[in-house]
Amino acid sequence: MGDDPERPAPTQQVWARRDAFVAARDIYVTAVLSRTATRTPFPAGGGYRPDRPVFVQYTNPEILACYGIDARERHAALTLTRALEATRLALLLTERHLLIPASYIFEIPWYRTFLGCLAPLVRAGALRYVSPVPDLADYREMKVHEYRRDRLNPYRRTGVRGICSDPDFTWAPRHGGGTAAGIGDLWRDALQPGGELHGIVRGTARRWHRPRGRAERLLGRTPERLDGQAFIARFVERALPVPLTPPESTSLAFFLSRAYLRSYLLDLDAAVLSDLPAGDLTCGLSRRTPGMDGRLLPARRLDSVLHWLGIRDFVHRAARWDELLRLRSLPEFGLVIDRVYDDSAADALRIAVLEARRSHRFRHAGTYAEAKSNVQAVAGTMADFTFTDRKTWSDDP
Repeated sequence: MGDDPERPAPTQQVWARRDAFVAARDIYVTAVLSRTATRTPFPAGGGYRPDRPVFVQYTNPEILACYGIDARERHAALTLTRALEATRLALLLTERHLLIPASYIFEIPWYRTFLGCLAPLVRAGALRYVSPVPDLADYREMKVHEYRRDRLNPYRRTGVRGICSDPDFTWAPRHGGGTAAGIGDLWRDALQPGGELHGIVRGTARRWHRPRGRAERLLGRTPERLDGQAFIARFVERALPVPLTPPESTSLAFFLSRAYLRSYLLDLDAAVLSDLPAGDLTCGLSRRTPGMDGRLLPARRLDSVLHWLGIRDFVHRAARWDELLRLRSLPEFGLVIDRVYDDSAADALRIAVLEARRSHRFRHAGTYAEAKSNVQAVAGTMADFTFTDRKTWSDDP
């Protein structure tokens, strides 16, 4: 601002301690103004959109198994604790609701306990279940068939009780073609030379003592050979002519979970948390994956900003669910969160926090009122300087 020799630069008094703030602020405000001039929305974090629901993949047993976590038995207690912590962050990242596939309710032994802890979110409509049919009893009957050859068929012994029969537990229909259909299309492409699973084709042909082309054709028919069973790793491996090696088994599990997750995110136009304590939990999806830009939201980044704001402990330990809903509804909180996933605004946000900390209003938050005050102080700092520079820019000849 002011490099043009024919345009006089606005006079601006800058104290030494604020030089860094002004530098970061000017870079950020220039970006804001240039986007405003073209009437395009500010693209937060490569496409982050708070109007997207957040998909609760961090309780998916197949995805967790890819990261060495036995969510059903050995690591059940730890997974439940981590899921409740992740849910607090996920709730702050959407203006809508959280989505859980109905399958989790039946396949994870502790899920009724998890949903019981989230009862206030169920009653508020902030947590919804996804299935092709609204009635969970009907859904259960559909899934019994898909798991009919599973020795421990979870749908055979689990009924619909408690929070799951609550009329406030809202159904979120899935309008896409279904997980199996989407994975089947990706499966055949991945088996081709150069595809993600072509190594499994080569290994199968070698151990099966058959030509590679025959192995590829057989593996290509796996969706049909499953005969309506769920398209998950252990069922797929049973349909293969020879056992897989451990690396091949891992590659298969990651591919199927990645395809499953991508299918849900696109069908539901949803986002997910990534970079969680248990692992990335996206099975290899990245911002470069087609359709995934803006859908993968690193939890560690949000946690860092909550720490800067002095509200991390409040969010994770003290806040009730209704207080988190109130916090995320603050316009000031929305302003801050937009900047969390906007790489071009990270420095401006960091320095705005430093400025706000000098205010007597800023303190380590132990209550909702204190958390609200901290957020408003930081948002106010950003807004004050943005307004000043907007006015200065418009006054330039």
